[in-house]
Amino acid sequence: MVTIQSGVLDRARLVSNILMLILLIGNIFFSIQYMTNVQYTADEKAKTEERMVMRAKVSSFLKFFIDTVINTQSTISYEDRVKLESDLRQIHEPALTAQWDIFVASKDGKDAQTSAAKLMSLLAAKLM
Repeated sequence: MVTIQSGVLDRARLVSNILMLILLIGNIFFSIQYMTNVQYTADEKAKTEERMVMRAKVSSFLKFFIDTVINTQSTISYEDRVKLESDLRQIHEPALTAQWDIFVASKDGKDAQTSAAKLMSLLAAKLM
């Protein structure tokens, strides 16, 4: 009759159970780290895309503003004024909107030129 020492088997089983528990805890830890990293990466990607869209809107408005207002010697058409205002409002920046209101409320050419320069400076700062 063969007798098996139960103490050796119990120790081996205990060691394997401890190793399995350590591996399980490691897998859970690294899974949580991975999911956190995936969420962080997605958030950063969304922020980057939002900044790119903002820059595209600002760039588009700035180009149209320069072409329509700065490079024009005559009066600006109503349609162009509405488009400029609409494009600026789509940027959703209170400082730009306030400066635009100052520009529109200008009484003479010198005030308009000063406020246009400030507006363009704010727009350039948004592009950075």
